[in-house]
Amino acid sequence: MGKGRRRGSAVVPACLLAAAVTLAPGLAAQGAKEAPGRGRPAAVAARPTSHVQPARGMLGDLVGTWRFEIWFAGNFSGTPDVSGIRVAKVLFDDLRVEWTEVLDHSQVQGQGLVGFDPGSDRFFSTSVYNVGSAPELLTGVPDDAQPSITFYALSIAPGAGEPPLPASTLAVVDHDHFTWAAQDRAWRAVFTRQP
Repeated sequence: MGKGRRRGSAVVPACLLAAAVTLAPGLAAQGAKEAPGRGRPAAVAARPTSHVQPARGMLGDLVGTWRFEIWFAGNFSGTPDVSGIRVAKVLFDDLRVEWTEVLDHSQVQGQGLVGFDPGSDRFFSTSVYNVGSAPELLTGVPDDAQPSITFYALSIAPGAGEPPLPASTLAVVDHDHFTWAAQDRAWRAVFTRQP
């Protein structure tokens, strides 16, 4: 009888040891301290996410005829300070869009490009108006969480010591609306698709 008890009592610790070994990775996941290197997969280098497909979608949404209204700081609830029509169309391929615009009640005209460079994984924007000598050059970073692009000014000044202009954000609201606003709230533009 003594032998049977010994054998039975040895089985219980052996089962507990087997259970502990089996459950150890699960316990580590529950907050138990884990030995270095144990149960960890080999490190995998994270590959950068390409934004080409989202860029195609956003740029495709910008193609069309738009009515725009712009409000400057201090007048975000009243009548727009500036309004006009912008016409955007594909330039060469679906990663570049060219636009022209005319302002209501003014002789001001503008044109430019908005596009995406797969090599740098960044957007770019250029614009020039008939009432000014210097073009506006911007580079943009897409937002992974929503269809928006944060643009930053590129200086073309010879000294390039001037601080860049405040950033602005282009946000696609839906197929028929997008906004472009300065992050310092100096201005806000709302674009509405026209038939």
